[in-house]
Amino acid sequence: MARALARRYARALADILFEAKLAEARKQKEVRSVKQQLAEFAALLSGHAGLRNVLANPAVSKEQKLALLDRLRGTLKWSELTRNFLAVLTENRRLNQLDAVVQAFDQEVYARLGIVPVEVTTATELSDTQKKLLEERLAALTGSAVELRFQQDPEILAGVVARLGGTIYDGSVKAHLRRMQAQLTREAAPVAGATGLGAKGLG
Repeated sequence: MARALARRYARALADILFEAKLAEARKQKEVRSVKQQLAEFAALLSGHAGLRNVLANPAVSKEQKLALLDRLRGTLKWSELTRNFLAVLTENRRLNQLDAVVQAFDQEVYARLGIVPVEVTTATELSDTQKKLLEERLAALTGSAVELRFQQDPEILAGVVARLGGTIYDGSVKAHLRRMQAQLTREAAPVAGATGLGAKGLG
């Protein structure tokens, strides 16, 4: 139920953005801006119990809550659309669903734009040239435009791990070493059986 509700709010927001007569590049810029503003506010709410309590408190008037959102808009540089959307969530007491709405909105707009978001994990930061090359290769692999979201994890040692929805392309050194170990284990098993050695004998 909560997920379906979040999708309804996300679709309504996406409808407003996509019905606007904007050039494609401008539309994508607006979408990214609204997504970022909503995500930043969701993070702010998560870290400030006082702010959550004020906006969720039925004893605080609608006018006071809207005035607070206006002050936050001035500080955080929200667009008018972001402010109005957050006002609707506040009035309907749905701010507790904001994280789910942001996630649903992310999926909705990328589907409409034909862009595949890809989570990319590397051991160290890539250069701009490397990022561009990786973007081109993943776009060719998916047959769609891609948006890469980078994070670092020294544990993969080197190489790249790319996650596209439920599909993972693991080209890391760590994964390569795991595959080598698995292969050696498989190759050692017949040898152990032929020589009468069990696992303890190999240990």
